[in-house]
Amino acid sequence: MQPTDWSPTESRKRVLAFGLVVLLVGSVASVAAAQSAIGFRKADVSATTVTVGENVTVGAEAVNVGDSQGGYTFTFESNESVCGTTYCEFDRIRVTIPANTDRRVETNVSFDEPGTYRIRVNENRAGIVRVLSSRARVTSTTESQRRIDVRADGVAADEPTDFDVPPSNRTFGIQHWSPTTGQSTFQQYLTEYTNRSEVPGTLPTAEQSTLVGAIDFESEDGFEEATMRIGINDSVLSNSTLSRDEVTVYQRNGDTWEPLSTSVATEGGDRTVYEATATRGTTYAVGRIDTSISIENTSVRTSATQTGQLLTLDARLANSAPVAGNYTGSLRVNGGAVNRTTVTVPANGETTIRLSHEVTEAGTYNVRLDSSQNTQVIIPESEIGGQQPSDGASGGDEPATGDGGVPVPDAVPSTIFGIRTLYVVGGLGIALGAFVVILLLLRGGGDGGGGLQDNFDPW
Repeated sequence: MQPTDWSPTESRKRVLAFGLVVLLVGSVASVAAAQSAIGFRKADVSATTVTVGENVTVGAEAVNVGDSQGGYTFTFESNESVCGTTYCEFDRIRVTIPANTDRRVETNVSFDEPGTYRIRVNENRAGIVRVLSSRARVTSTTESQRRIDVRADGVAADEPTDFDVPPSNRTFGIQHWSPTTGQSTFQQYLTEYTNRSEVPGTLPTAEQSTLVGAIDFESEDGFEEATMRIGINDSVLSNSTLSRDEVTVYQRNGDTWEPLSTSVATEGGDRTVYEATATRGTTYAVGRIDTSISIENTSVRTSATQTGQLLTLDARLANSAPVAGNYTGSLRVNGGAVNRTTVTVPANGETTIRLSHEVTEAGTYNVRLDSSQNTQVIIPESEIGGQQPSDGASGGDEPATGDGGVPVPDAVPSTIFGIRTLYVVGGLGIALGAFVVILLLLRGGGDGGGGLQDNFDPW
């Protein structure tokens, strides 16, 4: 081996070069050590079931255990289709992580088609998301309320969209909601109430109703009709004194309530499920709302028939309750029920009921509607068998007729100061005729010396 004879200048150059190499290698090693100290921690998704077009938040975390900061890239991917296995990138986020700290990043993704999607970050699983065209989700719950968000996207506009509400152990709750909206995309909110004081708006009073719960509908997206199923524990019905068959679903219409056709869908397991179809988005009360119908006044009239007289009673009925109801009234003559009919009295409104009965014998008749006050009608022998009818407590609808069968105008009352109008008119006619005869005699004069002058003019 031959000795190396370096000059002082050459030696200094070589020492300097060796130092630069050592410094460069140390720098590279330091950077490599810093980057290798950053590692992926975890990834997750905010929801595992969503509707078409609804955002899912995907989050991921990384940690830097090194002594210096470093850069890190999060790559977010999902499988490209329902059936495909190839992943495609939907977002990429680059961050700087300080030494001895961690970092979390989030991004949103939505899907245009129903299906099951697998999501991963940096090839680490974040979660599986099931995308539906429609779904119902409970958004909040208290002891007396439960709020449900129903959402649909891409559904048939002219067909019902079925929503199965997540089950619960609540004593009262909606289980199924199926609206036909005329829209392919919509969002609605349903809130259950078991405390009547918390229900928005005004409910029927406790004296007018027995309610076990209410459901309030909120949305700018209405519907044409919606079928609902509501589950009620049998213990709730027992405590309310309602039987199963008495439960009805009512929908609010301004200040009144409309009963919906309500049926028992299923029963058993200490719970009864009722089904009803609503026609508007509003508040729905469940239980029984009672009517409050009273007889305000009655009137009786008579009219001639071929064999006797027809007694006709008219009565005004008033309903002070906020729900319409049927009234079945019985016409009673001398205490016995002789006719019956049913009418509907509108909510917070009035209507008239009319009942008739023919009598073929003269006599005194006490006529009334159910327990109302009697009206006494006297039928003389002369008005039996097609004779002129007598008037009862009030004027009749049938026009009275004078001699020769000429009808008296409807505007003429049937009696004047208790005297039949025909008698009054006849008396006036006779008096007028007598007056004309006397006037003619006076104008013609006489030869008895007691006559008036020929030029006498009483006018």
